[in-house]
Amino acid sequence: MVAGDVRAGAPDPDGEDRVMEAWERYLMGGDVPTDTIRGLIESSWARCRDVGVDPARLHAPLDANEERLVSLRQRNEVLVHAAQAVCRQAREFVAESGTVMVITDPGGIILHYEGDTSTMDAAHDIRLVPGGNWSEAVAGTNAIGTALALRGPVQIHAAEHFCEGVKAWTCSATVIEDPFDGSVLGAVDISGLRTTYDPHCLALAVTTAARVQERIMQAELERRAKLLDVTFGRRWGGPRDGLIAFDDRGRLVKANEHAAAALLAHGVRLEASGEFGVLMRADHTLVDATGRQIRTLPADWVQPVETNGDRVGSVVVIPLVHRGAKSPTAPARPVAGGHSAAFDDIVAGRPSLAPQVERTERLAKLHVPVLLQGETGVGKEVFARAIHRAGPTADGNFVALNCGGLSRELLTSELFGYVEGAFTGARRGGMAGKIEAADGGTLFLDEIGEMPLDIQPHFLRVLQEGEFYRLGDTRPRKVRFRLLAATNRDLREEIAAERFRMDLFYRLSVMSLTIPPLREHRDDIVPLAHRLAADVAAAQGLVPPAFAPEVDELLRRHDWPGNVRELHNAVEAAVLMAEGETVVPADLPEEYHAGAPGGGPPLGGASLEAAEHEAIVRAIHDSAGNLTRAARELGIAKSTLYLKMKRLGIDRDSALD
Repeated sequence: MVAGDVRAGAPDPDGEDRVMEAWERYLMGGDVPTDTIRGLIESSWARCRDVGVDPARLHAPLDANEERLVSLRQRNEVLVHAAQAVCRQAREFVAESGTVMVITDPGGIILHYEGDTSTMDAAHDIRLVPGGNWSEAVAGTNAIGTALALRGPVQIHAAEHFCEGVKAWTCSATVIEDPFDGSVLGAVDISGLRTTYDPHCLALAVTTAARVQERIMQAELERRAKLLDVTFGRRWGGPRDGLIAFDDRGRLVKANEHAAAALLAHGVRLEASGEFGVLMRADHTLVDATGRQIRTLPADWVQPVETNGDRVGSVVVIPLVHRGAKSPTAPARPVAGGHSAAFDDIVAGRPSLAPQVERTERLAKLHVPVLLQGETGVGKEVFARAIHRAGPTADGNFVALNCGGLSRELLTSELFGYVEGAFTGARRGGMAGKIEAADGGTLFLDEIGEMPLDIQPHFLRVLQEGEFYRLGDTRPRKVRFRLLAATNRDLREEIAAERFRMDLFYRLSVMSLTIPPLREHRDDIVPLAHRLAADVAAAQGLVPPAFAPEVDELLRRHDWPGNVRELHNAVEAAVLMAEGETVVPADLPEEYHAGAPGGGPPLGGASLEAAEHEAIVRAIHDSAGNLTRAARELGIAKSTLYLKMKRLGIDRDSALD
């Protein structure tokens, strides 16, 4: 083993004496030989020295008595339950290898351990027992604490430990992450006396962590299935009330189609692109992914959801506010001559798209895949639904699935479905996926560019062979549907970066259509806004309002980076907030007031967005383009980072320049 390997790679069990000499020299203030000590050990020693860890410490502190340990285990119940099941399967190995397997919480406090009896007796001497605190800041360099500090796999051998009392031990550990948001749930460690050193122990620790994470995901999917069965499987509130389900950690799971409008009617505006970043704290306060407080909800809106005495989450019922006179009938829609009824809405709202609509109508009549391209919010799904209604599969279902914002496992089950018993928590009788539901109709896959690379060949086979397998099934199912896909990414760039398969791209893009952003057709903005206002009023049972000329001018001047979706949000807010029969500038959200007579500049919205943009670009640059690491630096889930990058128009490659 060369010096470089010792510094960057695994421990060198034959060099214990040299490491011990280096440790003694380091404590005396001398330099550490770079050919003896690995970089991660030198960095850890420096952290220990900086926080004042006593190198003469003989054991870790016992920070949790029995009462506190019970409380910690309850707080980390999901982790402990999953870890105990996995540890039982590894019990034979650790017993034969003379080691113990340890599970800790995120702070490094041991919650569970088991293994070789004689080793467990020795472990008591250094407090490698439940309640022992092995964080690096108190117990010095050790696999548990250093793995938690580095958020990755670490193997620490003998003299590499910072504290004298544990130098007779060798240990291997890695972190256990939440499979949904990437947060650290704890660590798994395999420890033994230094004579039991085995480089494969680190591989076992990593494998164990992965199996624990898989069990946590299965348990969480089971809990979410129960939550959705209860909340969306029976009537809560009125038929048009908003409904939002949160899991037991306050993470948003699902919202019904009325939720955004109902919240807006109460003065709460949620960005659609950031919806998956919304959390609800224990005091019923909604916060975004950055921790910014949005609104504390009334207590009577929030109801706990329990199944068999187990709380699986909460449901928020938002009553719809009815205001103004009822409109006896929905406003008449302008009819665009020369187009099928399926496309009337599009042309009526955006006259400049008439030439594109003519081409789209021709595409609609062909039973071929169509790839819809364009910025976020331009209306790709609106075009997809029109193509479906005007095409040969119009009599079948239109089934939509957004490939972004879902974990790989959830997307797989949503797409392919599963049979009974496919995994823990699978519904009795199994579940049909979107592919099966679209049989005889149209399957619309939004954000197709975000489909994980390892799922793409399985979906390609469905397109090529016309058959698929549910998860856990051995029987192929025949299916025939029309595929429509949409993306705001350049798929050719994704192919070059090896994030998208070329063969799938060519199968998807038999025909393609690019929808222009709203700012390139400013003459469409005002008529589209008026039409959207009529739609909102009809949906809410209100009289369609008129627009003051100043409002039309403000709408026309705005660049609408969020395109039609942003315009719809602004118009919906204005219609619901208007006190009279006419929408005036004051009814628009603050960020659209710039340029209004007597109005001032936006009140911080632009600067906040610019700051968020700068923070994300800096994190991507500092992490060398590793989005998982960038998300961790920002303290948000990777899926939330993707959504924010889309909303702010951030490209990973340009952020690296």
